[in-house]
Amino acid sequence: MGKIGSRYLKKAGLPPGDLVYTGEMDLKETEIIFISYNADNFLKKQVRSLDEIIIDDSCVNWIIFSGIPTAEEMRLIGEMYELHKLTLEDILNTSQRTKFEVYEKYKYLVTRIIHQKADTVHLESEQLSIILKNNVLITFFEHDITILESLINRISNKSGSIREKKLDYLFYAVLDSIIDHYFAIISPIEDEIERYDSKLFSDIENEEIIHVKQIRQILVALRKNIGPFKEIFHKFSRDEYEFIEKSNLIYIHDLYDHTVHLIETIDVLKDNTSNIAEIHLSVMSNNMNEIMKVLTIISTIFIPLSFVAGLYGMNFENMPELKWSFGYFYVLIVMGLVLTSMVMFFRRKKWI
Repeated sequence: MGKIGSRYLKKAGLPPGDLVYTGEMDLKETEIIFISYNADNFLKKQVRSLDEIIIDDSCVNWIIFSGIPTAEEMRLIGEMYELHKLTLEDILNTSQRTKFEVYEKYKYLVTRIIHQKADTVHLESEQLSIILKNNVLITFFEHDITILESLINRISNKSGSIREKKLDYLFYAVLDSIIDHYFAIISPIEDEIERYDSKLFSDIENEEIIHVKQIRQILVALRKNIGPFKEIFHKFSRDEYEFIEKSNLIYIHDLYDHTVHLIETIDVLKDNTSNIAEIHLSVMSNNMNEIMKVLTIISTIFIPLSFVAGLYGMNFENMPELKWSFGYFYVLIVMGLVLTSMVMFFRRKKWI
């Protein structure tokens, strides 16, 4: 997860609307996939330029960019689809927070997609920009469109009712894929936290606590990305933007509920990671206190014994006890009585 400040440095001093790519990923060659469908027909093809795309007004049209276009290509896209220069800037400036904006001729949503590596600690993120214009949906991925593969398969296989629906339902389906993707990330993290929680009072190591802290950082990043969706979906469900058909509002309500559930799960997991760290520190502190208690008791017991041994270890000639035949045994008996009385005293005080 990169630092936002370092990304903004790439644009420092430039005027608003200036097109500069600020992402961490190296720009790969842009791949363009065009999908057009209705109840009876389906077309999917990879094109090399937008000139090869023919928009069919009787179909739902979906243009997918895998890889962010260059600044010059973005200018051409902006001219072709009448996109505001600030929208083009946001697509290239890949440190945007999740937001939804309504322009005169289109609507624009931007968010981030989190990709999980082999472990649960290291994640990569990329920006996803979505534009709705008439009956055309345009999506810009920095790199990977994996999360949309199942949706594309549903469309091509005519699964469910998506082929019967219009552009607003496709927009919903893309957002639903994003939320499902986040649930898939949360699931192994939840298992990890439960595993650490179950061994909290046994043999959890300091390295594992560091791992828990890293998991918390991931949860904070997820919460930051997903949080704004709650307000956006709430406004969608109230039909504030009036571009979603009323028959599809029930799906938006469901998406809102899933988002609330996801946010609540993340918040609970964040609290659990904090509790694990705090309880671990408390357990370590208690263990250290027990150790210090034992050492203190041992030291306290040996203080009078050391005094007696030190007293009779002095080499003065005028020490009558040194001439006693049973002096050694008397001293041992006294030391034993002192030891026994101190142990009994500590037990009475419930210190041991």
